[in-house]
Parts: sequence; C-alpha cells; structure tokens
Amino acid sequence: MKLKWMYTLLLLLIAFMLPAMASAAPVNSAAGVPLFFNGKELKPEVAPRIIKDVTMVPVRIIAEELGSKVTWNQEAQKVTIVKNTQKIEMVINQLSATVNGDKYKLDSAPLLIDGNTLLPVRFIAENMGIEVDWNDVKKAVYLKEKTVPLESTPGTAQPVPGQTTEVTDKPATDKPVSVANGNSLSTIKKIDMTASQLLINADTGELKPSIFTLKNPERIVLDIPNATLDPALYKDEANKSGSTVSSNVYVSNIRYSLYATSPSTVRIVLDMKDSMDLNWVSGLGTSALVGSIQKPAKYRVVIDPGHGDQDPGAKATNGSNEKTFNLSMGLKVYKLLQQEANIQPYMTRNDDTFIPLDDRAKFANDLNAHVFVSIHGNSYLATSTGTETYYYKSDSTEFAKIMHKYLAAATGLADRGVRQEPFRVVKVTNMPAVLLEVGYLSNPKDTALMFNEDFQNKVAQAIVAGIKEQLNIK
Repeated sequence: MKLKWMYTLLLLLIAFMLPAMASAAPVNSAAGVPLFFNGKELKPEVAPRIIKDVTMVPVRIIAEELGSKVTWNQEAQKVTIVKNTQKIEMVINQLSATVNGDKYKLDSAPLLIDGNTLLPVRFIAENMGIEVDWNDVKKAVYLKEKTVPLESTPGTAQPVPGQTTEVTDKPATDKPVSVANGNSLSTIKKIDMTASQLLINADTGELKPSIFTLKNPERIVLDIPNATLDPALYKDEANKSGSTVSSNVYVSNIRYSLYATSPSTVRIVLDMKDSMDLNWVSGLGTSALVGSIQKPAKYRVVIDPGHGDQDPGAKATNGSNEKTFNLSMGLKVYKLLQQEANIQPYMTRNDDTFIPLDDRAKFANDLNAHVFVSIHGNSYLATSTGTETYYYKSDSTEFAKIMHKYLAAATGLADRGVRQEPFRVVKVTNMPAVLLEVGYLSNPKDTALMFNEDFQNKVAQAIVAGIKEQLNIK
C-alpha cells in the first residue's frame, strides 16, 4: 500500500515538473525564428533556428531572393549557389565551404532539415552580400541586401597575381597578354646582378613587384604584374624564359619568365646560396628597380590566432569558443618566439578582435614574412579526435610536414596527417604557410586537454620548434 502511494506521488511530481522543464529549455534551439529580408517577412518551409548558440538560416529562399541559382546534388549531399562570377559550395555535415574554390571554416556544419539546407547566418552575411541583424526583442533575424556588388564583398577577393599553387618559373602559354585596369604594360629589358644588388630595368611604366622568400632550397621570388620580357632576354624563345649564372656571393642562378598572361606577369627567381632578404634601395613603383641582397637581421614570423570577436569559431564542449583557445595558444607561441634572438614575431590579432581573412594574409605579405602559422581548433563529431596540419601551395609542403611532426608529438592525440586544402589564409599568403588544427573541440577529452595550461605550453613549444627547424635556426 505504501509502495503504491509513493508511485502515485512520483507520477504527480513528474506531471507538475514537465511544463517547468519545457519552459526552461532554450526557446529557439529547435523552434522557428522569424526571418525578414529587405523588410519583408519570408515564409521558408523550414524556419531559422538557433542550434548550439549558432543562428542557422535556410539558404535557398535567401539565395533566390538575391537572384542566385541554387542546385542540389542528392548523391553528394552538396548545395551549390551561383550568382554572377561567385560560386559557393557546401556539403551537409561538413564544417567547411568553398567560395570560388577557396575553402572557409564554418561555425557550424550545414544541416538538411525536411529537404532544406540551413547555414550559419554569419557565413551567409560575409559571402552573399547581405547585412544581418538579430532583434532580441522580437527574437527575429533581419537580413538586408548590401548596396555593394556581390563580387566585391569581403571573402570573395581573387588571389593576387603570382600567388599560385606552385612556385616555379614555368612560363605562361601563348595566350595574348593583358594588363590590369588603368595600368600600362612595361617591357623589362635588363635583369642583372652585381656584387650586392639586383638591377631590373624597363622601358616605361611602373614596376611594383610582390616579393617572397622560400626555403629548402633558399629562393627569393619576385612577381611583377603588368610587365613583359624583351625578347632579347629569352634563352628559350618557345617558353619565353631565360636564366643566367650569377657571380654574386649569395646568388647562384637567376631565372625569369613570362609567368602569367592575365595580367601579364614576369616572374624572377633568385636561387640563393644562403638565407637572405631583398631590400629595395630605390625605384619601387618606377621603371627601374634596385634591390640590395642582405642577410636578414631577424626572421619575420606571423602567428595567426583564428577567428575573433563576432566570429567565435567552433563551440567547445566546455562552453567556451574556439577563438578563445586560438588566442591563448597564439599568445604563448608569440611569447616564446620573442625569446629567440633571430626571430621577430608578429600576430594578426592579440585580443578579441575580428580580422577578415584577406587582411590576415595581407598583413603577412606586407611584412614579407618568412613563415605564416594559423592556429585553430577543429570540430565535427563528439567522437572525432586528433591533430591535423593543412597547407595549400606546394612550396609549403615541407613546412607543413615539419610542423606536423612536432605538433602531433606534442598533443599525443590521433595523428590525422598533413592535408592540402585551399583555406584562404594559406592560399593567398606569399610565404610558406600552414593552418594547424590542434584537436577537436567537439570531443570532451580533446577539449579538456586543449584548455589545459600545461598542454598549451607543450604545444606552443612544439610550434616554435617546428618554426625554428623550417628557418634552420639551431
């Protein structure tokens, strides 16, 4: 009798608790959120929703409002959005998307709900030319089309001429050459090397090269857009290229070619006997360039803690954000690099600041940095674990292998290998560049390690060791 009474009491208690539990649940975690576009409320088949603190919105109805073409590949579980010259591709349950071939990390993987693809609203804002506003009073998402043309929005910039997958002096084909808007074509008539200087002369126009250094073997590479070669310089007329042996104590060989045709770009490669810098003495932006070959006072290393501010990155199982982990790791690496006499470290951000991807790469390129290291935490399934190292350009392959060797040993997590992917920051940086995925923030065990001070210090030391090996610093 007593047992029956207790059972009845338990049922009554559960009945009273259920409404309270329901009201305490996150209101928007699965419930629909109103969606407005240019002041008009949209009625998608599947409404926006907030999942793990990330606002997810249906992409098809928004893309169609923008006049984009949307296609769905059932077999590959891939949605493709095309407007003008922009092409966006993403796969269900994958934490990345590609924009014109460049790969971008997502805060949350795309979802397929009742035949509708939902994407993180921040990604849509950055790559589909719209502004996003969250009305906390009405609990609604407001979207507004930007006045800037879609192809001009951040995140869709095209690679700078010469920032190609492979560093080589292989010439362009016989396509007609062109110049960028508003520029004249300069004909380079002289490429010479004195005891300490590189001399480049053109008939007219301005020479504005992008310059970067490469290791293993040591090279200095110059890409000069809106320029062509005087045929008198050709040693191989069919390939529009040539080379000359240098008597310079630091330079063994000079190679040059008409490397690209749109715009017409001349590439000059200096094969170095030692690690050196090329510093311009005069003539930058004129028809004559004089560069001085010098031993670098210090190697310039750029550390890039991924994400920041309104871009939190992945959500960790402990409730923190990826941006916090990335910054903590970056600051530790920076502090260790400051203790190295031969290294001058730089950071793309040293606080909770949002820096666009192209600005991060430009920062490193403007410094003519020797290496670029982007630090991230990964996310996928709760069971996913391990360490990965990414690169894109072939001249970053050896650097990626070196960094991964040290990183994987330091984390002690599953070795998921070195992978080639067109992540934006490693695609448009001029120097050897890597993106490190230290571990999985979606995995409770990985997360516990990644937010442990001793673990972070150990990983920071490993990153520094890899950088030093790449730069041949003992």
